[in-house]
Amino acid sequence: MLDPFAPGLLARLPEPPRRVVVVRASRIGDFLCATPALRALRAALPAAEFTVIGLPFNRDLAERSPHVDRFVPFPGFPGIAEQFFDARTATAFFRRMQGEAFDLAIQMHGSGVYANPFTLLLGARHTAGFVRPGDGPSRLDAALPLPDRGHEIDRVLALPRFLGAPDRGRQVEFSLTPADHAAAAVLLADSRPPWIALHPGARDAARRWPAARFAAAGSALRARCGGTLVVVGNDETQQAAVTIAQEAGGPVIDLAGRTSLPVLGAVLARCALLLTGDSGPAHIAYALDTPSVTIFGDTDPARWGPPTSGPHAVLDSRGAIASATVEEVFAAACRVMCLTGEHRHSESD
Repeated sequence: MLDPFAPGLLARLPEPPRRVVVVRASRIGDFLCATPALRALRAALPAAEFTVIGLPFNRDLAERSPHVDRFVPFPGFPGIAEQFFDARTATAFFRRMQGEAFDLAIQMHGSGVYANPFTLLLGARHTAGFVRPGDGPSRLDAALPLPDRGHEIDRVLALPRFLGAPDRGRQVEFSLTPADHAAAAVLLADSRPPWIALHPGARDAARRWPAARFAAAGSALRARCGGTLVVVGNDETQQAAVTIAQEAGGPVIDLAGRTSLPVLGAVLARCALLLTGDSGPAHIAYALDTPSVTIFGDTDPARWGPPTSGPHAVLDSRGAIASATVEEVFAAACRVMCLTGEHRHSESD
C-alpha cells in the first residue's frame, strides 16, 4: 500500500489526470495567495481541465485566471463558516460533482478538518490535500501536513510541490482587461490625481481601523500631495465611507459598493497609494504593485503581508489595531509615496 505522506503523487498516477478540481473556498486575499499554486499545477498538467470550487464573490477572479477553466460556487458545508449550509443544496451539489467523474481532487482550503470530508465527497478517482499536523491522511491518496509558518503563498505552494508540480514563481496574479481600465477611468474622470485610496472595511472588527482616523490620515496626505481621496470597499463599507467624506472634507470620491472586483483592481492600479487594513483590497494592491500601507490588527503580517519587497509598508499593531496612530500611518504613507513618486497613476485607458 502506498504511503499517502510520500511526495510525488502525480508521477505515481497510472496516467496524467484529465479532469482536476481544486477546493479553495476562502476570501479574496486567500484566493489571490493561491494563484501561484494554481499556476504550478497548470504547468505540471497542461492538458487537464481545471475546475475551482470557491466562494461566489471570487467568480470573477477565477474565471479570468489563465489557470482555471471553470468555476463552481461553493455550496456551504458543516464546519466551513464562509458560506451558509443547506443540506438539500449540498446534496444536489455532491450528486452533480460526482457525475463529473473528476480524476483528481485537491484540497487547498486549509487544515482539512472539515474540508477533506467535503473534498472526498466530490467523488474523484484520486484525492490530495492538506491535513492538520499530527493527524492521519484522512483517506486521501496524498496528504501533506499544513505548514504552520511562512507566508500564505508559500504555505499553499507547498502542496503542488509535494504532489510533484515544480514552482512557477511566487507572483500573485490579478488579471485586468481594457474594459476594466475604461470603467475605472470613467469613475475617476471628474477628479484630479494623485488618487489616494482608503479602504476602511474588513470582515472582522479587529481588522478595522476607525473611519475617523482614515479621514484624518487621508486629509493630511491630500494636504501634502494634492489630489483626491477615493473610498473603496463593498456595501458594508458605506457607512464608514460617509464618515470619511464628512470628516475629511475636500475632494472625496465614494466608490464603496459601486465596483466589481476587477474594476476595483483597475481603480487601485491608477492610485498613488492604498491605505487599508488587512483585507482583500490589500492583496489586490500587492498583486498590482500599487503602493500601500496596511495596518494589521489580529492577523500576522509575516503570513498575510506583502509577499515581496516593493512599494509597501506594514504597521503591526500587535492585535490592537486602534493603537495605530494617524501620525504613524501618515509617516508610513509618506515614506512609500516618496519611494514611488507621489503622482503615480495609470495611463492604461
